[in-house]
Amino acid sequence: MNERGTGVLEQYGLDVQRTCRTRGAVLCETSQGLKLLKEWTGSDKRIQLEYEVLSALGEETGLQVDCCMKNLEGNLVSVDEDQSRYVLRNWYEGRECNTREVGEILTAAELLARLHRGLRKLELEHVLDRKREESLLEEREKRKRLANRMREEAEAAEAEAGIEAGAEAKAASLYEFSGEPEEAELPSDTPCQSPECLSELLGRHNRELRRTRAYVKGRKRKTDFELVVIGGFEKFYRQAEEAAALSDKLEAMPDFWWCHGEYSHHHVLLGGRTRAVTDFSRMRRDIQVSDLYYFTRKILEKHRWNLNLGRQILDVYAASLPLSHEEWQYLYILFLYPEKYWKQINYYVNSNKAWIPARNVDKLKVLENQFEPREQFLEELKERL
Repeated sequence: MNERGTGVLEQYGLDVQRTCRTRGAVLCETSQGLKLLKEWTGSDKRIQLEYEVLSALGEETGLQVDCCMKNLEGNLVSVDEDQSRYVLRNWYEGRECNTREVGEILTAAELLARLHRGLRKLELEHVLDRKREESLLEEREKRKRLANRMREEAEAAEAEAGIEAGAEAKAASLYEFSGEPEEAELPSDTPCQSPECLSELLGRHNRELRRTRAYVKGRKRKTDFELVVIGGFEKFYRQAEEAAALSDKLEAMPDFWWCHGEYSHHHVLLGGRTRAVTDFSRMRRDIQVSDLYYFTRKILEKHRWNLNLGRQILDVYAASLPLSHEEWQYLYILFLYPEKYWKQINYYVNSNKAWIPARNVDKLKVLENQFEPREQFLEELKERL
């Protein structure tokens, strides 16, 4: 067991049988099942937030999630000899969702609906409030134990050195902990929480599209990327304008709940009894159909916007967690706006325009080739409004 960072496993009191390197982490076979050891670069408040949500989710719903473990000291983050920080997460036997297997795709869609239902339950039944209170009490007790231990060590050292007067008071003041533990950290990338905010965001993107078109038109010698941009601009911009206009007409945004934040086939483990969701590093409060949009778009891009597959994904999700009228509207706006086209334009605006990688030209051409099947999917989705 000579993998970097595995020395911190001793801090968990686990019997580790075997370790092997995996994508950016170390997979560990232990006496308590599979665990995943990974370096942690986030804040203590962020990992505390993840722990509270995921541990409550697992306890209340039985969903398999990669919740982190506390070490023997009661800490979520363990530090090794070179001061690198690690977290140890529960892991599961299985493989990533296969995007070529329709059955696995639909299983992932149903699992997303279960995840969203579970996250709603935590808020509706105030489970997270109770979990947070338990964490605060546990943190206070941990601080008291640490303060007492440090005080005892200081008193013993002073007694050995022959110091008597004021030794106890000095030790108490030296190692006293003041204040309450900090509240768990919320993600900083807060999404739009009002129709006005969404309208302003899409309007800002559209102004960038118009400025870029004017700039490219004015260039005498155009690159391959610029020629593709000009060739397909009108139809993508028409969709962008339509999405912005629809956002102006929204009377209210759908409700905000906890979301995965980046739900894709990469974060779904399947196999045997395993139905696990992993990597909640982008977890935040948002409109839950944003998860559904991200997952469905990623899948349909790999299947050239197959209409039947898109219909099945939405049906499976809605059968498990019905969507409100506002959610269907919001989902339609997300799909309608040509996000990937705008991202390519945004990359062009903020890069060295003298040289654009060939893969970016290819991405634009793929968007062009998939435009018609994507429009057919949008027509299907529009009928659900």
